[in-house]
Amino acid sequence: MPVDNNYAYAIGRIRVIEKRLLDKAKFDRMIDSKSPVEALKILFEAGYGETSADTGDKTFEYEKLLKEEQKNLYSLLREITDESEVFDIFLLRNDYHNIKVILKSEFLGQEDGNNLLNSGTLSTSYIKTAIRERNFEDLAITMREAIEECIDTFNRIHDPQQVDLILDKACFWHMSELADRIGHYFIKDVLNIIIDLTNINIFLRLKNLNIVGEFLRKSLISGGVIDKNIFLENMESDIEGFLESIKGSPYENVCRAGIDDFIDKGSLTGFEKLADNYVINFVKKVKYKTLGIEPLIGYFIAKENELKNVRIIMVGKINNIAPDIIRERMRESYV
Repeated sequence: MPVDNNYAYAIGRIRVIEKRLLDKAKFDRMIDSKSPVEALKILFEAGYGETSADTGDKTFEYEKLLKEEQKNLYSLLREITDESEVFDIFLLRNDYHNIKVILKSEFLGQEDGNNLLNSGTLSTSYIKTAIRERNFEDLAITMREAIEECIDTFNRIHDPQQVDLILDKACFWHMSELADRIGHYFIKDVLNIIIDLTNINIFLRLKNLNIVGEFLRKSLISGGVIDKNIFLENMESDIEGFLESIKGSPYENVCRAGIDDFIDKGSLTGFEKLADNYVINFVKKVKYKTLGIEPLIGYFIAKENELKNVRIIMVGKINNIAPDIIRERMRESYV
């Protein structure tokens, strides 16, 4: 029996569950609602959290709602498939986020507050204990070495930004290690796209700040399919030189549109939206496969994309941002 048959039950479950994903009509209702309270009620109607008429006191706690929805997403995927390691590739980002928050809070003498995510491969309490006691022997080698490097580097130069650099690079390296071990082409393709788009974002952001040279070299993520020399060779050239270098690549149109938007508005927000849309459109292509891991990965990314859109809307409603501006920031929906 082909291994892909192992996902037949899981895909059947996902086909039913993905009908609950928020579509454009529901997003529009939220955007056009008169208040954050009304927007939140639409989320409750769609199955977020516990249905309650008392949404007023919960409006400013929407992040808790989103974190719980994210946690439910991971629990679901682990429940319906035996190969949870596949999703661990993406959950690692939450682990490294938590490590970053805990380390920087310790270094700067601050509380970690509500910034921790309860949806990684490791519990937040476990990570906190490991870091507090400096006991990393049970952690994956890549994670352990990254934490030790962060501690050593901060003790020497006291620069919190280095913590971000070290952990971001380690996270993607760790994700790539897992993807290589699993060996599924689709997972590797998705990860390569995310790495490439992340590196393009890093390049454009640092170029805009006129920060290049060695800092760019240290910031670029390993992996992806775009040769890192393309970024390094274009450090000193104008942006047209970079666009010419990636001409014919899958990201040519995303970069051109994102850079045009940046020139017009002075922000990379447009590129980031286009990058997210690129990933969504990539996974949409395999949405209706009847066997294989692809529809499950697609749903996972679609749900995370939905949570990002909900966050954009709620922040917009709370801050009285015009509906047209909120719409402009929205990512494409999966359904």
